[in-house]
Amino acid sequence: MTDDELLKVVCDSFVKSHDFNGASARYLVRGSHTTWPELQAQLARLTEPRKINLAFESLHINPAIKRLPDAPVNIQLAGLAKEDIEGICIYPSSDLVSTRPELRQYDDRPYTRRLAVAEPQLRAVFFELSVLDKYFRDPRYRCHFGDSEGSISVRDKHYLSDQMAERDKVLLQTFGIGYDHNRNRIVAVFLRYLSDLSAEHQQIWKAHEVSGPCTMNSDYERASIWGMWPEHYSVYQAFIHEQIEINKLSVMIGKPPLFKKTFEEYGRPIEFSPMLRPTLRNFQEFAHTLDKMLSENLNRDFFKGDIPPEDRKTTSDGDVRVQALGTITLLQRWLTAHYRNRDGEDKAGEVVQPFRSVRQARQPIAARPKSG
Repeated sequence: MTDDELLKVVCDSFVKSHDFNGASARYLVRGSHTTWPELQAQLARLTEPRKINLAFESLHINPAIKRLPDAPVNIQLAGLAKEDIEGICIYPSSDLVSTRPELRQYDDRPYTRRLAVAEPQLRAVFFELSVLDKYFRDPRYRCHFGDSEGSISVRDKHYLSDQMAERDKVLLQTFGIGYDHNRNRIVAVFLRYLSDLSAEHQQIWKAHEVSGPCTMNSDYERASIWGMWPEHYSVYQAFIHEQIEINKLSVMIGKPPLFKKTFEEYGRPIEFSPMLRPTLRNFQEFAHTLDKMLSENLNRDFFKGDIPPEDRKTTSDGDVRVQALGTITLLQRWLTAHYRNRDGEDKAGEVVQPFRSVRQARQPIAARPKSG
């Protein structure tokens, strides 16, 4: 097999594969009726000028998928000399595959086309935060957002409905937070997942693409690419775990849980996250959610038997008026009755002041129906 014939086989295998896969070295030996040492020499000759690139199981886990950027030529040549033939796959260069007529089918899918010219599947593309608004404000989509990563999918009833256009039944398996050159927050998505979007939605994302030097959040990069635990935990995660621990302490002292509900795993509200955009609406929604997780979440049963649940006042007419106490007042009175600091001071007012501040911040939208 000549060099040109080998390049055509490698290119054919790539563009006709199901998922832009590399050609197996074992397959090439079998198909070319040559020996492995002979093919090794030919591959080395084509790798040196970067007409092809090699992926190895020792570096890529699954070399049939081009996850990461191509290794330097010297690393590829060293791997070719020592790696087992079963763990080597060959990819055409972008220059070689870009002339193929098959690429015309991807003209309306810019991110699929980038995979089709042999870009790595875990190459991050960066976007303005506003691109997420379309999905986060649309009740047909289920959106998850943590501190550095999120996902978007269609809710089952809409996915199964004929009322929703097929082009809009999209899944974005994962997206992350990134930063532009001014450290402004942006969205980072890997080509692999952008490619799964419909042509119409790829065009939507393309319109929001950010150019210039950008970086991914380090925790998102570590987890998504390298499978490593994050280095940091956010204040949002700490808040949720504090509620869990407080409930454990409540049970230990023979009381019902102080908080009616905790929000571990996917119970965490999407609004209880770093605000994707610093708008008044997002702030008010955050305050509304935080108040529901704090004041509205306090369990009245916790205070039973310790303090009265209401105030009783006798009017001038001799009538007794009963007024139920709010949860913040119940907490303050319970702390006043049962807690002093080391100096013997009543700090109940200081403890509950953040609860009152959150309640006050929530008030502008408390009675407003939530959109989308």
